[in-house]
Amino acid sequence: MKKVSGITLTIVTESPIALSNDQGFGNYTPIKKYFFKDGIHAMTSVATFTYELRKCLFENFGWELSDITVKKSNLFYNDVESTERKNLEADVFGFLLPDQQVSKTSPLRVIPFTSMSTYKNDTQLLTNRGFLNPDLARRRFTEAGEEIAVENVPSTQALANEEVFGDYYTYTLTIELDRIGVVEVKKVEGKKTEIQYKYLDPEDRIYMAPELRVQAVQDILNALTILTRDIKHQRVLLKPLAVFGGAFETAIPYFWNDALLKEKQDKTIIDTSNVQRTIEAYDLKDEAIVAVDNSMLDEASTIQTSPIQALQDLANGLVIEENEWYLKE
Repeated sequence: MKKVSGITLTIVTESPIALSNDQGFGNYTPIKKYFFKDGIHAMTSVATFTYELRKCLFENFGWELSDITVKKSNLFYNDVESTERKNLEADVFGFLLPDQQVSKTSPLRVIPFTSMSTYKNDTQLLTNRGFLNPDLARRRFTEAGEEIAVENVPSTQALANEEVFGDYYTYTLTIELDRIGVVEVKKVEGKKTEIQYKYLDPEDRIYMAPELRVQAVQDILNALTILTRDIKHQRVLLKPLAVFGGAFETAIPYFWNDALLKEKQDKTIIDTSNVQRTIEAYDLKDEAIVAVDNSMLDEASTIQTSPIQALQDLANGLVIEENEWYLKE
C-alpha cells in the first residue's frame, strides 16, 4: 500500500444551463461571471458547490446533517467536538464559532464550477402568460378577496429578462485526508456557565472511528458521480466527463487549470496535453488518474478508463491503519 495524505480531482462536466445566477435586480437576472484568461467566463460560488454536495450526501448517502444554533443572523454548528457520524458535516465542511474565536478550516477545498468557454451574451424573455391566459379557467381575486371578472383581467404580460448559457464546466476538489474525521477543539470550563472551547495540540486531537472516516471520503467521491444542480426549475446531472488527479502524499491541486477542449472533425474532445505535462513535471506518472468519457475522446486515444469508474475505484482503494491513510495498489 502507498501512504497518502491528500486527494485532488479536477473534473470536467457539462450543463445545458448556467449553473449560477446572480441575485438579479428588477426584471433582469444575470449570470455570475468573471474575467479569466481569454475573456468573460460563467462561474459559481464555493457556497453553491458545497450546498449541492451537502444535499447529495444527505439525499443519497444517508448523512445526518449537524444540528445548528440560530443566533440573530448567525448559524452555529452544535457539538463540534463530537466523534459521531452526525458531526461529519461540520468536520468536513468546517465551522466558525465567532463568539469563541474558534474555527476549523474545511479539509475539503473547492475551485468551483467555471465555464470552459467564454460567455456569449445570450438572453431569454420570460412572461407570466400562464397566470393571465383566460383559457385555463383560473379564478382571480383582488387583494380584498373579491373575484375579478374574466373581461377585467389584465391582458398585458409582465416581461422579465435573464441571461442563459450552456457549456462545459470544470471544477477542482482537494481533500486533506489527515484532517477528515479529526476533532480539533474541545470544550473547557469557562466563566460562570458559558461554554468555551480551546484548540487541541496536534498530538492531542481526537479521531473518529477509522471506518467512519473512510466512509465519509468514499461518500464524497461517489457523490461526485451523481452530483446534480437544481436551478430555475431545472435539475441537471453534472456527470463527470473527465477526471484528472488522484491520491498523493500532499494535498496539492495539481491539475486545476489543465483541462482543455478542442474541436476535431466537428467533435469536441478533451485535450490532455497540459495534464501530461503536469504529470511529467511533478513525477506523478505512477499515481495520477487520467480518465475521459468515450464521447470526448479522440479516435486515436489510448485512454480507456471511465471517469465514473475511476472515482469509484479511488474510493474503494482507501484504507486507514493507525490513523494513517493508505491507497491500496
